[in-house]
Amino acid sequence: MSETIIKVDLKKSPYENDMIHNRWHPDIPMVKTVKPGDDFIIECYDWTGGQIANNDSADDVRDVDLSQVHFLSGPVGVE
Repeated sequence: MSETIIKVDLKKSPYENDMIHNRWHPDIPMVKTVKPGDDFIIECYDWTGGQIANNDSADDVRDVDLSQVHFLSGPVGVE
């Protein structure tokens, strides 16, 4: 079974997770390292960081705070 190397708690803000960032930049350190051929799981937030709820309301999309988007899991390095 594959190991989950990055976990996400959708009940918490992405800002509370040290393995989440919002841009690619060479100064952001790797949070995990894997070997070629490793099987692993990375959990992710949706692009809004959880602003869109599972409530069948289109208002969630209309009301997305666009200054709080683009959440990325990682970075993960490959040896």
